[in-house]
Amino acid sequence: MNIEIIKDIINLIKSEEKYSHDLLSDEEPQFSDKRYSPFPLNKNYVREFEVRDNDKKVTYIDGGNIELLSSPSFFLGLVRIYFNIFKKNKAVIPKSLPQTFEFYIFGKSVGKEKDIDFYFKLFPFSKEYKIDIEETDKTINSRDPSISNGNFRAELGLVCGIARRFLEWKVSELVIEKELENGDILVRDGSLQTAITGESNYSKKAYLAAEKKGVTFCGIAKRSRLYTSKGRSLSYAIKLLGNKVCPRKLWYYYPIAEINHPDHSAEMYYVKFHPSSRYTFRFEIEKNRAKTLQKDDIELLLGTIASNSVDIRFPGYPYGLVDADYIARIRGDEKETHKALFLSLCDDEEIIKFIDENISVEDAHDVLDSLQHM
Repeated sequence: MNIEIIKDIINLIKSEEKYSHDLLSDEEPQFSDKRYSPFPLNKNYVREFEVRDNDKKVTYIDGGNIELLSSPSFFLGLVRIYFNIFKKNKAVIPKSLPQTFEFYIFGKSVGKEKDIDFYFKLFPFSKEYKIDIEETDKTINSRDPSISNGNFRAELGLVCGIARRFLEWKVSELVIEKELENGDILVRDGSLQTAITGESNYSKKAYLAAEKKGVTFCGIAKRSRLYTSKGRSLSYAIKLLGNKVCPRKLWYYYPIAEINHPDHSAEMYYVKFHPSSRYTFRFEIEKNRAKTLQKDDIELLLGTIASNSVDIRFPGYPYGLVDADYIARIRGDEKETHKALFLSLCDDEEIIKFIDENISVEDAHDVLDSLQHM
């Protein structure tokens, strides 16, 4: 261990830390896409708001997925989508929908004209869900730029995450139609930007359902990888500015940028939902809905979510999303249970041999990992 090298690195971090506290007058959000027109950072964009009591329902939605069996030619995964409903911070039992939607996802690679496509199919745990993906969206090219990495073909296992993203929008649409009313709020985990080919078709349907019902469709991103023109975290720069203008208070920062991206129908904010929170979250409201809201409406919306963000374990983050993440997350013991059930029902030795031989193509790394614990 080289102590001097570590000290040099610490000194570099110190210099960055000192620099980071200087808000530069010409600093602005940085977007590589020209369809985002940023506004320079400005202390006048910081606005204080208060916790508000609202009798409208707020639903929070999140999804989880996990690989059960995987090889280059076939894939089996599990997806879970979950939502909850709160009214005045008390849980509300849904009127007609199950709170949890679970699906097996089977994917396979298909040769097509000297190229490879990925095809997947959903197997819902209950026929009562009545949710499916359009057939044309169940096939995606392995070199599609929305899933591949430069010159490298995407991995088949990505179909599980693709299915999850599509299903989150589908379940959101269904929840709006069946459970919510005019003035209610839906908050999804993550931004409102769609990234996968075909995904915007599902987001648009969810937004249309929200528009018809008068529901405000929002998103809260736990992570923000946006930067400023000076190369530092946009979230961190705005947090410094907001805490300086409104110390130990709730505040939001707006505007960030004018968004003219067809796959990102949103108005973007940064929000501190609790006075003692260490975190500032990227918060988005569906663009067309945001245009109809006045300043007081926005602050009522933020204040309502802030009233759900007082859990001492994670102050400043909505408890509804904590709960949604906990239920939607698929854990390792569940994976092994589903995997064991699937294999136990394979009563054909040739099928079991075929599965084992295909999986062994990818599990050599796991073998090496296990050797480290022997």
